[in-house]
Amino acid sequence: MAKDKKKKKKKGSSEGEYNNFSQLMGQEKVRGSKAAKGVGIPSGVHLGNPVDRSSDKLFLGTDYREILIPERTWGEILADVEHWTLLPFTHGIEMELIIADDNGDYPPGDEMVFRMKEIVKDAIKIMDQVLYEGRADFLPVPDYIRQKVLARPYGKDDIEKGYVMDIRYNLPDGNVVDIDTFGRDGNVTAVTYILELVTPPCQYAEELAYWASTLFLLAKTTLPNDLHIIASAINPAAKEYMRGLTQADHSHIGSFKNDLEKVQAYCMIRNFIPHIIALTCNSPILNNRPTDVVKIVNNRITAPNCVRSLRLKNNTTMLSNNDPKHFIPYITSYDENTMKYFLQVIQKASLEDGRFQDVFPYTDWGTIEIRISDAQISICRRIGIALLLEAMCYKARKLLQKGVWVPDAGSETIAYNRKTAIERGLISLFRPQNLTREHLAQYDPEFAEQYLGPANQPVRYMMQACQRMFFYLKDVLKELGFLYSPFLKPILQSVFGSVSYAEPPITEAEYQLSLYQYKLDKGENPNILYDLIYFTIEYCKDPINNPLTGVLTLPKEMRD
Repeated sequence: MAKDKKKKKKKGSSEGEYNNFSQLMGQEKVRGSKAAKGVGIPSGVHLGNPVDRSSDKLFLGTDYREILIPERTWGEILADVEHWTLLPFTHGIEMELIIADDNGDYPPGDEMVFRMKEIVKDAIKIMDQVLYEGRADFLPVPDYIRQKVLARPYGKDDIEKGYVMDIRYNLPDGNVVDIDTFGRDGNVTAVTYILELVTPPCQYAEELAYWASTLFLLAKTTLPNDLHIIASAINPAAKEYMRGLTQADHSHIGSFKNDLEKVQAYCMIRNFIPHIIALTCNSPILNNRPTDVVKIVNNRITAPNCVRSLRLKNNTTMLSNNDPKHFIPYITSYDENTMKYFLQVIQKASLEDGRFQDVFPYTDWGTIEIRISDAQISICRRIGIALLLEAMCYKARKLLQKGVWVPDAGSETIAYNRKTAIERGLISLFRPQNLTREHLAQYDPEFAEQYLGPANQPVRYMMQACQRMFFYLKDVLKELGFLYSPFLKPILQSVFGSVSYAEPPITEAEYQLSLYQYKLDKGENPNILYDLIYFTIEYCKDPINNPLTGVLTLPKEMRD
């Protein structure tokens, strides 16, 4: 979220039912979870035909079946506020977008100083119309969302970002937050511009999707005809990697019951950083080509030597690194000494210096920030990743309610598999480093079983690691009503299938590679820039639409 959030009050560590583990273990009663939905298969969802996965060793689980989810338009979903999907924690997303011309070249920085201010002025006028008058090119604003906007959109000068559009938004706890919703990314070099779109902190998945979609359309509507927005973590037409010119999706998760719950949620997300990377890789092409030939074997885009995230491979200064000695640590409290320990491990002098990490639990606004994800092509996949992160945090809450620590997978294992996931995504090998099933099982035997796999069937590939991650989270995905959400569908398809044009594992990185190879096979110029420009708009106009077309299949282990 944006830097200007001074109006939001930071919760003190004394709030909530418990503040440290000894108090937690002393509780006579455990608070019951507040589930948004029931745990059964929701009305309208049906099982379809069986799908035989028995001969493919990459697939775990048994009795794969098609999952037939009723199709509704985005307009119908948006209008059906009564059945929106409640999030257990508030969630906001910072979405970074490429601005480039028809050739993929960046406009000169000096020129963009003036043009960006005019673009923001137009955005303020149009957003005001959308909220209070309505526009034919934007869907009607649900009353629930309009009522949370506490002032008309306004412009302000930010010392880092320049002129930006702000939205004043009401939070569930009664506090108010001002969000730099539309403007230049303040962290980039002055050479050129990244457009940063920032949703308010949302309570519902559909609310989050509304803001993400609307801000994308706002960008499309306000940009002059000679410029385009492009949703990819690296501009495929850029001649070479340029520091600061990569795009990510950053999530901010808030409204934790207390500091202990927050740090344990951080630890849960930290354990699954390699898995998140593997699912969100989306920067495989630079200078209009991948790093190797795109091999497709048995309808599977293997491309073994094609780097899946050139952004993460090259961006070593604004994220965590692969050195386990200095990787973000496991923590069990939120006091001053723990903060100092955190900074000591990552070798930073202050929280301001140390905030550029994969996951950071010390933001000024009481949130956890997750910065690891490549910018996705589709809004749908962005919201799906948000649901996955929410489920991880909720799982941590459930463990605490039972008096159980979130296990520590260890910096060696996380950092090693982080590196391989960057290189090869879901087809990378998963290799524990000095980590035993017994060590993990002393905290949570279920976590140990799923993180490493059973002793007779250990996890060998990142695709399998992600499948087992979903097995581990299945109970909370069901309880929260996420499992059959159209937003989670493409994330599940990445590892369980089915995708109409390729076998899993497949993410938007493989989608880019398949576009490139398709053009090459057809004897065309394999430049995919124009495809990305087109799909950026198509997939923001309809946040249910995404590149991974097909019918979701799930094994019995995810359905029961």
